[in-house]
Formats: sequence, structure tokens, C-alpha cells
Amino acid sequence: MNIVARKRLIREYYSRRAKDYDRQKSRTWNNSQGFAAEIMNELTSALAEFKDQLVLEVGVGSGRNALPLTVKIEPQFVGLDLSREMLQQTKIKTKLVKKNLALVQADAEHLPFKRSIFDAIVCMSTLHYFLSPEKVLHTFGAAMQSNGLIVYGDLTLHELDHRGFLEKLEKTVSKAHSIYFRPSEIKKLIETSGFWVARMKTVAYRKSYRSLMEDKGEYFNVSPEQLTDCLQTADDDAKSQYGLTDTELTLYYTMIVAAKN
Repeated sequence: MNIVARKRLIREYYSRRAKDYDRQKSRTWNNSQGFAAEIMNELTSALAEFKDQLVLEVGVGSGRNALPLTVKIEPQFVGLDLSREMLQQTKIKTKLVKKNLALVQADAEHLPFKRSIFDAIVCMSTLHYFLSPEKVLHTFGAAMQSNGLIVYGDLTLHELDHRGFLEKLEKTVSKAHSIYFRPSEIKKLIETSGFWVARMKTVAYRKSYRSLMEDKGEYFNVSPEQLTDCLQTADDDAKSQYGLTDTELTLYYTMIVAAKN
């Protein structure tokens, strides 16, 4: 699949699920073993001193980060996304705070902004879509002011998953993602891309196979049997690392706060 076709696939995937996105995700984010509150606390803490400063969120999506950030922190906020439909959800959600919020439909690999303009860039659940995360991180660095801050968050492999079980699982249920990293790998990548890592945290959470299919598999015509076949290939290490049961598994979300060198 060439890069144009990949981006079209990602845009269409999110455009199709835009109206149901928050409902689908809330089952995982907000359940008793979810991770939404902890991740949001990390995000708002990282940007606590950025009132009135220019903050870009790449992959703003439905605005689940944009709303609390604009209300609690009050930066000059720019939200960028490939999907017009997802941006529309953000627009609806943030209509009362639009005075300090701008939304842009654009490609993060070709940011339509001047160099050295942003005080901070937020990239949550987005980096795994890019074929060259290294290139994207350098693009972010070029768009940031000296000593600017990047806040990264994404699904990561278990640190000891050297056989790539999660990658195999994700490739089974989704045709959109490019690559996931282990926490130590993404930390090294961010450091070698011109940033100094100030804080890093990995949060474990439980996700049901039903949610996995509704979030991803059903959009790509994956059958329950295909998911079952993939799960049955898990060895003892993968079963332990991801806490596999008959109905759910443990996943890991890593947050990194890093300053531009």
C-alpha cells in the first residue's frame, strides 16, 4: 500500500467512526480498570504552565484532550487532524471555548505552519500511524520553539514482548497502523530525535476482545474467528505479559514528556 492510499485509509477509518468514537472508547477509558483519568492527569500536569502559550495537538480527533486542556490550562490551542468528521466532533465539543482554539485539517507529516512557532506539541495515540516516526518527530522539533515541550502518549508493547505478539494482534484487527514500540524503544527514539526526556510513565489497563473488535476489527471486516485464531497463537510469555483470558487482555499506554534540546 503506497503512502497516499494509507492516509486515505486512515482518514476514512476515523471519518466513519467519528460519531461513535467517544462511546466506543469510553468502555475502555472509563471503566474500573481503564486509564483515562490517569492519562489526563499526566497530560494536564505536563502543560500546567502553558496558559496563553501556543500548543498544537496532532491527531486532535474528537477533542477528548482538547476540551479539558482548553478549560483547565487555557493555552492558545491548535488542533490538527486528517479527518474532517473528527474535527467536527471537536468543534461541537469545544464550542464554548472556541475563542482560544483553532482547528486545522492537515497532514502531520507536512505541517502547514511556520518553523519554531509552537511552545508545545501533544501527540496522543497517533504516532503509530506514521511510516517514519523519526521523520515526524523531527518535523515536530522544527515546528517548536527552543526548549519547547512534546507530550507523547500511545499504546506500547510490553517491555519484554520481543516476539511481537501485540504487533501481530494489531495487524489482525487493523489495516491502518504502522508500528508500535516497547517503552524503552520509543524513549530512545524521542531522545535521538532531539529531545530530552523529563518524565515517562506506562499505565496498564484492561480491554475486552469485544471492544477490540468494535473499535477496529469491524471497520476492516475482521471476523471473530480471525481474532480467535490470532489469540490462540500466543505463547506462554505473551499470555503472561498481556494477561490473556477468554474475554480480555491487558494493554499498556506510555506517556513521555520531553523538552527540545
